[in-house]
Amino acid sequence: MRTAELVICILFFLQVKGDCPSESCQKISLDVHQDSMQDTEFVGHVFHKYVTLNPVQCYIRCIRDCRCLSINYKENPQNDIKYCELNEGNHFISNNALVKSPGSKYFVLRKEYSKVKTNSINSSCANDVMCTNGCCKNNLCLNGGTCIEMCEPSSVRYNCSCPVPFVGKHCETQLKRSCQDYKAAGSTASGLYTLNDDNSQTFQVFCDFDSEPGFAWNLIESFSLSNNHRFQKNIVFYDDYQAISGDAPNWQAYLIERPYLLWLRNQSTHWRATCRYNTDGTVYTDYLRASLEDFDIIRDVPTVVNTCRPYEYVNIRGNECENCTAATWYKKGVIRLHIDSSCSCGCDFDGSKTDAAISSEDNFGYYGAKNPKFRCTSNQADTTQFWIGSK
Repeated sequence: MRTAELVICILFFLQVKGDCPSESCQKISLDVHQDSMQDTEFVGHVFHKYVTLNPVQCYIRCIRDCRCLSINYKENPQNDIKYCELNEGNHFISNNALVKSPGSKYFVLRKEYSKVKTNSINSSCANDVMCTNGCCKNNLCLNGGTCIEMCEPSSVRYNCSCPVPFVGKHCETQLKRSCQDYKAAGSTASGLYTLNDDNSQTFQVFCDFDSEPGFAWNLIESFSLSNNHRFQKNIVFYDDYQAISGDAPNWQAYLIERPYLLWLRNQSTHWRATCRYNTDGTVYTDYLRASLEDFDIIRDVPTVVNTCRPYEYVNIRGNECENCTAATWYKKGVIRLHIDSSCSCGCDFDGSKTDAAISSEDNFGYYGAKNPKFRCTSNQADTTQFWIGSK
């Protein structure tokens, strides 16, 4: 017999512009002569391999699996065993995957689709009939993906529309959009990680997974006291700026590229400042943490130079408070973000409660007046970091 043929007919009802019963037939056939390529196989797309009796049996396995678009049929002359390989692609999609392989045969599905209207009362439904092939009957898409049947003779038989942040043929791969995603996936070692945004752009960020229970932090800025002059009054997070070593995070002079800062802001709930993380790790003396909901240093544009700002935790030289306000300066063209611990200025935080501040002492930035007891400013090599993150 030269040709083996199977016809699948599916009855479905389409509810567009009324109820329109229609019949859609998917015809899948194999001509073992016309549809084959001798001494050829399709590589890199095999998803199942079987022992088989003949090409027709292999083909039947293929048409019963919606992933299958073509087959490789191989005979081993030494033991007379015949192998069937099912491919998720074909030469119409990936022509460079065809390679010479003596003794192998490559077969491609021959697909035809027809749509027949039956018992239609509303003639306007004629153009509304859609093809179906049954491939989405059992949803092959993972992680909430939507299966869409395709009726192109030379193409795939279904596609998965994947919700963010999943990608892949079956929505099987989750893109990592922040350090929080890596932590949720089980990463525990702090270090440099590659992230993805919704435009399929990749960038690197330093992730801290160890500081606080449940939190993951994305580094957005770091500078040494000796490089303080590069991070002065015109650099603010809420307005445009020039990135500093934005493609290669380092501790002495780093400011993340602004599009990536805005992207990470959308994944985060908190920000914090640290001293000497690169040498000391996270130390809660000289440490600052705030909620972005209460004090958003990235979206909110300050209307005054200085005011009492809310923090979840402030510690400066051992002077500390929780869920309190502290005198904060922040305005582009005037002064960069920092706390002046010498002035309570009507706020809750007292920077001289257990250890006295020096006059006009600047903490976590600006550094016009530097206290050597403050860990960010004890010497020129000391560093200051800003982070955003969430649990």
